[in-house]
Amino acid sequence: MANTSLTTHDTPLHEFYASCPEGFEAALADELRGMGLRQVRPLKGRVAFAGSPADAERACLWSRLASRIFVVLGRFACTDAEDLYEATRSIAWERILRAGATIAVTARGTNDELRNSHFAALRVKDALCDRMLEVEGRRPNVDTDDPDARISLTLRGNRASIQLDLSGDPLFKRLPREATRTHAAHVLRPDYAALACAQGNWQEICSAALTNTKDAMGDEDTAAPADGSVLANGSVPADGSALAGSTVERPTPTLPVLIDACCAGGGVVLEAASILADRAPGLERRNWGFQSWSEHDAATWRELLNEADRRAELAKGRVARIVATDPSGDAVACARRILKAAGIADRVIFAQPDLDKISRKLMMPACCGGEPRGFVFLDTTETAISKMSRVLDLATSLHAGTCGADPVRAMLSTMPTVALTRDDLLIRTLGEPARSLRVMPNNEEAELAVFSAANGAITAGEGNAAAEDSMPAEDAVESSVAPSPATTLIDLGDGKPCPVLIPESEQFARRLRKVAKLRRKWAQREGVTCYRVYDADLPDYSAAIDLYEGSAATPGRWLVIAEYAAPREVDPSLAEARLLDILTLAPRILQVDPDNVFAKARIRSRGGSQYGKQAGGSNPGKGGKPRGGRGGSASNRPSQGAGSGTPSDIRTRRLPLIEEGGLTFAVNFNDYLDTGIFLDHRITRGLVREHARGKRFFLNLFAYTGTATCYAADAGVEETVTVDLSNTYLDWAERNMEQNGFVGPDHHYVRADVMSWIRDMRQTRNRWDLIFCDPPTFSNSSKMGRRTWDVQRDHVELLVGLSRLLSREGEAIFSCNLRTFRPDIEELARAGVVLTDITDETIPEDFARNKKIHHCYLVKRYTSEEAMRRVGMSEDAIRERTRELREASARKPADTKRFRR
Repeated sequence: MANTSLTTHDTPLHEFYASCPEGFEAALADELRGMGLRQVRPLKGRVAFAGSPADAERACLWSRLASRIFVVLGRFACTDAEDLYEATRSIAWERILRAGATIAVTARGTNDELRNSHFAALRVKDALCDRMLEVEGRRPNVDTDDPDARISLTLRGNRASIQLDLSGDPLFKRLPREATRTHAAHVLRPDYAALACAQGNWQEICSAALTNTKDAMGDEDTAAPADGSVLANGSVPADGSALAGSTVERPTPTLPVLIDACCAGGGVVLEAASILADRAPGLERRNWGFQSWSEHDAATWRELLNEADRRAELAKGRVARIVATDPSGDAVACARRILKAAGIADRVIFAQPDLDKISRKLMMPACCGGEPRGFVFLDTTETAISKMSRVLDLATSLHAGTCGADPVRAMLSTMPTVALTRDDLLIRTLGEPARSLRVMPNNEEAELAVFSAANGAITAGEGNAAAEDSMPAEDAVESSVAPSPATTLIDLGDGKPCPVLIPESEQFARRLRKVAKLRRKWAQREGVTCYRVYDADLPDYSAAIDLYEGSAATPGRWLVIAEYAAPREVDPSLAEARLLDILTLAPRILQVDPDNVFAKARIRSRGGSQYGKQAGGSNPGKGGKPRGGRGGSASNRPSQGAGSGTPSDIRTRRLPLIEEGGLTFAVNFNDYLDTGIFLDHRITRGLVREHARGKRFFLNLFAYTGTATCYAADAGVEETVTVDLSNTYLDWAERNMEQNGFVGPDHHYVRADVMSWIRDMRQTRNRWDLIFCDPPTFSNSSKMGRRTWDVQRDHVELLVGLSRLLSREGEAIFSCNLRTFRPDIEELARAGVVLTDITDETIPEDFARNKKIHHCYLVKRYTSEEAMRRVGMSEDAIRERTRELREASARKPADTKRFRR
C-alpha cells in the first residue's frame, strides 16, 4: 500500500537505515519504497534511506520486515582509540538526546588498533558522557538493561559510524504474549512470516481487496477496493495518499486467498491476517527508541497513530479467505489460541488437512465479484518426520488443483506455492522452484522457495523488478512454465494411486504388502496383537515397522517406524526421501490412520542398536541411549515431547492399552524413545511366567515399565520387587501392575542404582527364587555419580552379584541387547556362575530376520569347582581356584552378623 512521505522540500534529510536478516534486503527495500521513503538503497543486511524524523517513525510503525531502524549520527575516519574518542565527543549529543534519557552503548567490528568491541563501546560512552558533562553540567545515566537511548558504533576498517536506535526493542518482537509461552508448535517469527507474505504478493493483493462497506463505513450496498484510491462514493483513501479532489485509477478488485497448509503455531496466518486488516505492526507498542531523540515530535507521532487507526477501521470490511490447517491437532489448537489473543481470530478459517475439506472452506460468496488471487504457504522446517508425508501429499494436491468445472480447484491451479524448508523434499514433490531466497530462521539454514502455479502462470511477485535486480542470480531464476512435479504415482491395489518421491519405493510397497499379509496370518494364529511387520527387508529401505493394536478399552491401530541411520556414503536427502515414502506407504498398506504413525531414528553403533533422543517429534536425531529408557542405570531418560504430560502423571494419563499374554499394558507413542514394551521380549516374558510358577519371591532389575513383573505376578509368586533408577518408569510399572489387578503390600517398587542396590542386598538375608535382569548397553547417568555402566565391561560384576541374591534353588534370566556381547564364561565360572544360552529360543518369529536383536541366558549358581567343570575348564585350573578360595577363607574373619528379611 502506498504511503506519502512527510518530508517536505524544506525539511533537512537525515540518513537512516533499516537492519534486517540476510535475504530480506530486496523485500524490505520494496516495503520502504511503498511507504514513500526516498533514496532507498538495499545493502547487505540493511536498507538505507533518507527522510525526516517522521519518515523514520513511519517506518518504525509500519515495517514488517525490518529488525531495527537507525538514524546515522556521524561518520568519520577512525584508526585508534583517540580518533574514536575525539570524533564521538565532537557530536552535539546535547542536541540529539532528550534531557534525562538513560543510555547504553554497543559496538560491532574491529580494526588493527581497536580489537576489542567492548573497549570501543566504553570509549564512545566516555566521550559522550564527557561532552554532556561539559555542555550540560551532568553526565547521563547508563542503563544496560533497559535504556531510553541505544547508541551503536560500527567499525569497518578505518571507518566508523555512530547511530541511534529508533526502535528500542527489535521490531519483530510483536507477537501476542500467548505466542511466547511454551506451546505444542513453534510460531514463525513475524519478520520471516512477513517475508513469506511478501513473496506471495500478499500486501498488493490485500490492497485491492473488495471491502464490505456495510461493515467498514455503514453503507449497506457498496463494495470497493481498499487500496487507498478514491472510491466511487468520493470517500478519502485509507492511507491518505490521495489529496482532496484528486482521482486515482481504480484497480481490478481482488478476493485475497491464502492457504497455510502447515500452519504450526500460526505465525504466517497471524501476519497475513494483520496485513489484511491493515493493522500497523507497531500500533500496540508503547516504548520506542525515538522517544529519547530530541527531534521526535509528539504531535506528528499522534498523527501517524491516528492515520493507522483510520486505515484499520476502513479495512474492517475487507473480504478474503485465509485458511489454515496442520496435520497436528496440537498445532491447530495453539494457532487458534494465538489468533484469539491477537484479536483477529475471525479473519482465519481452520480446516482439516484434506483437499476436499479445504475446498469447502474456500467456497466464495456468489456476490463477491472479486478476482481470487493469493498463494499457498508451507513451513516444513519444524514438521515432525512422521507428519511430513501427509504435508507433502496435501501440498501436491493444493499445488495441482484442477482445470475442470470445480471453480475452487481451478482457482488453486492459478496460485503459486511459497515454502520455507530445510531440505529438498518439496522440490522432489513440486519440482524446481521458480526462485528462492536463502534465510536463517532460528539461526539454521533454510530456503524460502516460490513454486510457479500449476497452470503455468507467472509466480507471485514477478513484477518486482527492483527486488529481482538485487537478488543473486541463482536466487532469482524464474520460469513461465511450471516445472513438472518429481513425484511418481504407484498402485497399491486399492484403486487410489499413491504419490512417492522415489520410483524404487514401488518395490518397497510390494515387499511390505507381501510380508504384512504373512505376518497378519501368523499373528492371528498365535494370538499376537502387537508385532514387527517389516525389519529392513530391503537394504535401501532400512527401517523397522511395528504394528500395535489396542485393547477393547482403547481400540485403534498404531505404527512405530524406526529408521536405521543410513551409511555415510548415502546421500542424506535420498535417505530422507526414502523414509518419507515409507511413512506414506506404510499406513496405506497396513490400514492405519496417518495420525497414528510415529517415527523414530535408530542408529547401529559399536554398542548395539541405539535410539536417538526424541525431540518433540521432529526430524530424527542421532545418538542417545541404547534402546531408550531401560531405567536402572539409564543413560539419558527419554525426553518429554512437546505437549506431553510430566513424568509424575504417567499413572493417571490416558494412554493406549495393548494386550499380550492375557495381560494389559499401557504404551506411550509420543513422549519416549520406546513405547513401554519391548516386542522382541515377548517370548522372554512368557519364559519369566513359566519359570515363576511355584516360586515365592521374584526380583526384576533394570525393570523399565515392569512388564516382566506383571508376568511373574500372573504366575502366582507371593512377593515381587521391582528396581529401577527412574521414578517415571517405576510409576509406569506400578500402573501396569494395578491395570492387571496386582496390588497390595507384597509388591514393592524401589528407586535405586541397581549395582549399588545389589551390593547392599548382599549384606542382608533377602534372597529371591527368580530374578529377571535386562540392563542397558551403556549408561553415564548423572544419577550414578562418577561411575558409568558398560554391559560388556561390567557384566561379570553384575551377574556375580546377582547370583548371590538367589535362593538355594533359585535361577535368573539375563538378557542384553548388545549385538557383539560375549560373556566371560570362565571368569563367571570361577565365581560359581554358569550361563546357559537360550537366545534362539527367545527370538520371536517376527524378529527372525534379526537374530542379534538380543541375547538371553539362564543363570544358575554352583560351587566354583562344579561351575568350572560344567563349562569345561581344566582340572589344573579348578585346583588352582580351589586353593585361592581356601586361602581367602582363612584370611577372612568370622562373620557373626545375622540379618532378617
